Amino acid sequence: MPESKNRRKKPARRPGGSGRTAPAAGPQVDEELARLAAEGLPGGSTAYDPDATAAAVAQELTERSRHGSPESHAPTPTWYKAVMLGLLVVGLLWLIVYYLFQGAYPVPGIGTWNIAVGLGLMMAGLIMTTKWR
Repeated sequence: MPESKNRRKKPARRPGGSGRTAPAAGPQVDEELARLAAEGLPGGSTAYDPDATAAAVAQELTERSRHGSPESHAPTPTWYKAVMLGLLVVGLLWLIVYYLFQGAYPVPGIGTWNIAVGLGLMMAGLIMTTKWR
Protein backbone atom coordinates (compact mmCIF):
# COMPACT_ATOMS: atom_id res chain seq x y z
CA MET A 1 0.00 0.00 0.00
CA PRO A 2 1.53 3.39 -0.98
CA GLU A 3 2.23 5.89 1.79
CA SER A 4 0.17 9.04 2.01
CA LYS A 5 1.84 12.29 0.96
CA ASN A 6 0.56 13.94 4.12
CA ARG A 7 2.19 11.43 6.46
CA ARG A 8 5.02 12.90 8.49
CA LYS A 9 8.43 11.35 8.22
CA LYS A 10 9.87 9.91 11.40
CA PRO A 11 13.09 11.55 12.60
CA ALA A 12 16.26 9.54 12.21
CA ARG A 13 17.35 7.54 15.22
CA ARG A 14 20.58 8.12 17.03
CA PRO A 15 23.14 5.33 16.97
CA GLY A 16 22.46 4.63 20.66
CA GLY A 17 19.14 3.05 19.74
CA SER A 18 17.08 5.00 22.29
CA GLY A 19 14.75 6.32 19.60
CA ARG A 20 15.18 9.94 20.64
CA THR A 21 16.50 12.53 18.28
CA ALA A 22 19.40 14.73 19.21
CA PRO A 23 18.33 18.07 20.69
CA ALA A 24 18.74 21.02 18.37
CA ALA A 25 21.41 23.56 19.19
CA GLY A 26 20.31 26.93 20.58
CA PRO A 27 19.33 29.68 18.15
CA GLN A 28 22.26 30.97 16.15
CA VAL A 29 22.81 34.72 16.29
CA ASP A 30 23.68 36.34 13.02
CA GLU A 31 26.45 38.61 14.25
CA GLU A 32 26.18 41.16 11.45
CA LEU A 33 22.42 41.42 11.88
CA ALA A 34 22.79 41.77 15.65
CA ARG A 35 25.40 44.51 15.20
CA LEU A 36 23.18 46.45 12.78
CA ALA A 37 20.17 46.07 15.05
CA ALA A 38 22.14 47.27 18.07
CA GLU A 39 23.27 50.36 16.20
CA GLY A 40 19.65 51.17 15.41
CA LEU A 41 18.51 50.86 19.03
CA PRO A 42 18.00 54.01 21.08
CA GLY A 43 21.31 54.64 22.79
CA GLY A 44 22.92 51.99 20.57
CA SER A 45 26.65 52.01 20.26
CA THR A 46 28.89 51.36 17.33
CA ALA A 47 31.26 49.28 19.48
CA TYR A 48 30.61 45.65 18.62
CA ASP A 49 30.39 43.03 21.33
CA PRO A 50 28.44 39.99 20.02
CA ASP A 51 27.18 38.80 23.41
CA ALA A 52 26.20 42.25 24.67
CA THR A 53 24.69 43.15 21.29
CA ALA A 54 22.57 40.02 21.14
CA ALA A 55 21.42 40.56 24.71
CA ALA A 56 20.53 44.20 23.99
CA VAL A 57 18.58 43.28 20.88
CA ALA A 58 16.75 40.50 22.70
CA GLN A 59 15.91 42.85 25.59
CA GLU A 60 14.62 45.57 23.25
CA LEU A 61 12.51 43.15 21.22
CA THR A 62 11.07 41.63 24.38
CA GLU A 63 10.11 45.04 25.74
CA ARG A 64 8.53 46.07 22.45
CA SER A 65 6.53 42.88 22.13
CA ARG A 66 5.26 43.06 25.71
CA HIS A 67 4.42 46.72 25.91
CA GLY A 68 4.11 48.02 22.37
CA SER A 69 5.53 51.39 21.51
CA PRO A 70 6.44 53.76 24.36
CA GLU A 71 3.82 56.28 23.21
CA SER A 72 0.96 53.82 23.85
CA HIS A 73 1.48 53.82 27.62
CA ALA A 74 -0.51 57.01 28.25
CA PRO A 75 -3.89 56.29 29.84
CA THR A 76 -7.07 57.37 28.10
CA PRO A 77 -8.23 60.84 29.17
CA THR A 78 -11.34 61.03 31.34
CA TRP A 79 -13.23 63.11 28.78
CA TYR A 80 -12.75 60.35 26.18
CA LYS A 81 -14.29 57.73 28.45
CA ALA A 82 -17.19 60.06 29.29
CA VAL A 83 -17.93 60.77 25.63
CA MET A 84 -17.66 57.07 24.73
CA LEU A 85 -20.03 55.93 27.46
CA GLY A 86 -22.30 58.91 26.80
CA LEU A 87 -22.71 57.97 23.15
CA LEU A 88 -23.51 54.38 24.07
CA VAL A 89 -26.10 55.38 26.67
CA VAL A 90 -27.69 58.17 24.60
CA GLY A 91 -27.99 55.87 21.58
CA LEU A 92 -29.66 53.19 23.70
CA LEU A 93 -32.03 55.71 25.31
CA TRP A 94 -32.85 57.12 21.86
CA LEU A 95 -34.00 53.69 20.70
CA ILE A 96 -35.94 52.98 23.91
CA VAL A 97 -37.78 56.31 23.70
CA TYR A 98 -38.57 55.74 20.02
CA TYR A 99 -40.11 52.34 20.71
CA LEU A 100 -41.91 53.32 23.92
CA PHE A 101 -43.63 56.31 22.32
CA GLN A 102 -44.25 54.52 19.00
CA GLY A 103 -42.32 57.00 16.87
CA ALA A 104 -43.80 60.17 18.40
CA TYR A 105 -40.48 60.96 20.10
CA PRO A 106 -37.49 61.74 20.09
CA VAL A 107 -37.80 63.38 16.62
CA PRO A 108 -41.25 62.74 15.14
CA GLY A 109 -40.48 64.23 11.71
CA ILE A 110 -37.88 61.67 10.68
CA GLY A 111 -39.93 58.56 11.41
CA THR A 112 -37.99 55.31 11.30
CA TRP A 113 -34.71 57.18 10.76
CA ASN A 114 -34.76 57.50 14.56
CA ILE A 115 -33.55 53.90 14.60
CA ALA A 116 -30.58 54.82 12.39
CA VAL A 117 -29.76 57.78 14.65
CA GLY A 118 -29.84 55.61 17.79
CA LEU A 119 -27.77 52.86 16.21
CA GLY A 120 -25.35 55.43 14.77
CA LEU A 121 -24.76 56.94 18.23
CA MET A 122 -24.19 53.50 19.70
CA MET A 123 -21.80 52.53 16.88
CA ALA A 124 -19.78 55.71 17.40
CA GLY A 125 -19.40 54.79 21.08
CA LEU A 126 -18.49 51.23 20.17
CA ILE A 127 -15.81 52.38 17.74
CA MET A 128 -14.40 54.64 20.44
CA THR A 129 -13.94 51.62 22.71
CA THR A 130 -11.20 50.33 20.39
CA LYS A 131 -8.95 53.24 21.44
CA TRP A 132 -9.70 52.90 25.15
CA ARG A 133 -6.62 52.00 27.24
